[in-house]
Formats: sequence, C-alpha cells, structure tokens
Amino acid sequence: MEPRLRPETRPRILRSQLPRRIFGSTTGGILAGYDFTIRVRGALIKAREEAHRRYHEYVAPEHLLLGLLAEDDALVMDVLENLGARPIEIQTAVEHMVQNGQPSARSRLPDLPYTARARVVLDQAIAAAHEFGDGYVGTQHLLLGLIRERLGIAAQALTSAGLTEPTLRREIVRLLQGEGVAAAIEVDTSEKRAETLVPLSIAVELRYEDGTLAKRIFASPDDAIGFLRDRSRE
Repeated sequence: MEPRLRPETRPRILRSQLPRRIFGSTTGGILAGYDFTIRVRGALIKAREEAHRRYHEYVAPEHLLLGLLAEDDALVMDVLENLGARPIEIQTAVEHMVQNGQPSARSRLPDLPYTARARVVLDQAIAAAHEFGDGYVGTQHLLLGLIRERLGIAAQALTSAGLTEPTLRREIVRLLQGEGVAAAIEVDTSEKRAETLVPLSIAVELRYEDGTLAKRIFASPDDAIGFLRDRSRE
C-alpha cells in the first residue's frame, strides 16, 4: 500500500505524468480516448476480478465500488474517513447486498461487459472530470460517478454511510484546493434530492480527413444535434 500523503503534500498530477489513454478490450470499448489515472485503471481491473470471484457475468456499480475501495487510494480514503464513513463498513454493506452467481462459461469471460448502470457511473465520472476542468479521470471522479448513479447497490451503500454528492464534492475540493476554495461551495444537506435516474450524457466523436479526432460531451440530445449541424455547415 502506498504511504498516505497529507493533502498539502500530495503532488499534483502534471499533464506529462498522465497515463496513456486506454484502448482495447480491457475497457469494453466504452472508455477509449479518455485519460484514466493508474489508480483508476487498477480499480477497474479489481472490479472485474470481483465480478469473476462472484461468478457474475457482468461488471456492475457494486464491483466498481469494491474495486475502488480495494485500490486503497489515499485521496478517496481521506475523503470517506473525513466525512465519517468507514471504508470497511461500506465494503461490508456491499458484500451483504451482493449475491454470488453460479459458475458458467460467460462468468469466465476475460472481458465481462459493463451493465447499463456501470456505464452511467463511468460516464458520470468522465463528466465530473470535465466539470473540475481536469484533463484526466481520477479516483475522486470515479467516486462521484458512483454516488451520482443513485439507484445501484454502490450508490445505496454510499448514501447509507451518510454520504451525499455535495458533501463528497466539497471535501474533494477542500483536500485538493484548500478550505478557502471549498468554503465557496454551498452544500445543502437539509433537503434530500429526488431519487431520479442520472441520464447518460451524449458523447460525439468527429474524425476529420487528416485523421484527427474531436470529442465533445453534451448534456442533451438537442445540444449534440446542434453541434453536428454546425459542423456540417463548415
């Protein structure tokens, strides 16, 4: 396990230090083109191992959460513990809610497919990275993606531990940017958010004749269609 670093001593990730982009079958094709940190890649690998261990034929949000906790990332552990949530108790809660499957040929596939809810988690992690203005997807973004999904076992385990998206976001900002910046973020815990499904954002890829690839993420189909129309007029 890597030694924990205090927030003020934790090194920033420079653009030259970002991991190579993930391509190929290990991601099921849905993560290609995005920069994931080594810690996130480790969490995704551990998530798949958790699914295999339970003879599941898919990778779901609960596997992603177990993989993230198993990665034991210093930032994620600090965020959870500072908010009064014990990682071991979250892990135990997930373990109690997950039932093992039966051994099958599909459960032994090396590249298990992601469920629709797992895709929401990953999509929301990417969206969180964009909102933070980060050029990579880190463990803090994956944690936010997990609680944003809201309806899966992972989100239930996090909310049962007393966590919310606003408090997680504020604590992440506090650890990375200091109390002054975090203080400017309004956290309203007086009203519980409606339990609504977080929709997938719309990802658009354009490949130009010179081989370059442009990617944009939109919050609605109308925005994506408008973007494509504008490009077609150029």
